[in-house]
Amino acid sequence: MKREAFLGLDVGGTGAKAGVYDLRGRLLGFARAGYVPQSWIDGRAEIPIGKIEDAARGAVRRAVRQARARVLGMSVSSQGQTFVSLDERGRPLHPAILWYDGRAKEQARRLTERGAPMDSIASAAKILWLRERHPERMKKARRHLLLPDYLAFRLTGRAVTDPMTAGTSGLARPDGAAYLPEKLEAAGLRDNQFAEIQWPGLAIGAVLPELARAWGLPSGVTLVTGTNDQLAGALGAGNVAPGVLSVTIGTCLALVTLAERLPDPPPPGLLSGPFPVRPYRFALPYARTAGVLFDWFQRVFCPGKGLEELDRLAARVTPSSFGPVALPDFEGVVSPEPNPWARGAFLNLGLPHGAAEMFRALRESVVFAFRENVEFLERLGLRPPVIRVVGGGARSLLMLQLMADVAGRPIEVPVVTEAATLGAAMLAATGCRFFGSMADAAKELSRTGKTVAPRPEAVAAYAPLFARFLELRRGVHAMETGRGGSAVAAGSDLPQIAARRLRTTTRAPRARPGGSPRKWRRDRG
Repeated sequence: MKREAFLGLDVGGTGAKAGVYDLRGRLLGFARAGYVPQSWIDGRAEIPIGKIEDAARGAVRRAVRQARARVLGMSVSSQGQTFVSLDERGRPLHPAILWYDGRAKEQARRLTERGAPMDSIASAAKILWLRERHPERMKKARRHLLLPDYLAFRLTGRAVTDPMTAGTSGLARPDGAAYLPEKLEAAGLRDNQFAEIQWPGLAIGAVLPELARAWGLPSGVTLVTGTNDQLAGALGAGNVAPGVLSVTIGTCLALVTLAERLPDPPPPGLLSGPFPVRPYRFALPYARTAGVLFDWFQRVFCPGKGLEELDRLAARVTPSSFGPVALPDFEGVVSPEPNPWARGAFLNLGLPHGAAEMFRALRESVVFAFRENVEFLERLGLRPPVIRVVGGGARSLLMLQLMADVAGRPIEVPVVTEAATLGAAMLAATGCRFFGSMADAAKELSRTGKTVAPRPEAVAAYAPLFARFLELRRGVHAMETGRGGSAVAAGSDLPQIAARRLRTTTRAPRARPGGSPRKWRRDRG
């Protein structure tokens, strides 16, 4: 007889992952199917919704086949904001617009001025952009569904979402329990155009028989309400009570910690709301670009090398002020100080520098953003003693060691690093009444693996480099043009200040056996 199991599906920015887990948290089957969104220089980012659905279905089929288990329930962990509009027959009217899409800054500003405060990545602002640019097409829109709502609609016929995901539309109450009439009115939308809202871990319904066959699922599988991927990752990391900071390094960088009370309203740069485990609320600062930067660098500059090989090359580089500095803000800054107009950069490049130095600088930039947001939480009185890292970045030993060295704190890694799939499976098992609560499910299914300790000499070396990163970042952002700040005049002394800073902090590298520093770096590849 096949053992009982539950499926967690995590639909991210660059691919779908499916994990099948038994009731002891053991991974029985896992599969991933990738896709490549399209991006434009004006901030647009989208992908046909059919490509996402095909990837999700393919990952589920392979994971279930590999598991050889009887799947009783499934749940979806997904990014917020990403949405698609459907006509009266449920057909997509446009490609799925991704969460980090930055096209709707002007629409968000106007909605805010109308008394409906709105972030530029909120779905409502992008719906307004579509209606202004494609009025005839959008007249046919009957529903606007976020990604997990769309999958629920396809699988069961019911469009259902959770409060945390509903909040990313920009239209819901702070607790996500209902849509706000005043925001709907300001955006010219109706609540019946959006999904029903129900708590994570509650059953939506049985997967339709024809869809179950297409997805490789047994008949009668129950779909359970899921949640935002960062919160699902926190669940999978065992972050179900105050005292733990779970850090996801996936497409983006996100930090999650819990508290019974948080500042109301939250400061700019901090997301907060109800957590799937009551009575806690989550505090979530994040950076829009993390793992996507590493994939971009590998694809554009080193197509013949994998990320593991790039890590090996970067691990040989000694951290010093002579090295390049990367700014990871390719899609703007959210936390700790929002700046949607910011962009990425490489600074302090010299002819001796190659792929190894640049890739290490990119890794370091994401880790510096991690420390910056840890300090942001600390200023709010949130200093959990435990840090756990999950997501694709948790597979990089270089990344984990950098995090420990830059933060000066031990970094724990759970046994299951694809924690969002485990968190979704926990929700499925709870919704099928195999556990009394999400906290009970986490105690049974989540386990910690290794711990990476900081190295004292590296902690000391990175302190001035982190300070330099912050200073250069402020200078570059001040020079950028946009509504977030004015352009620097031609006579501005900011470039000279940055150059002086580099001259005073840069020291020439020691010569190495076999030739000059330039030749030595070139020979290493």
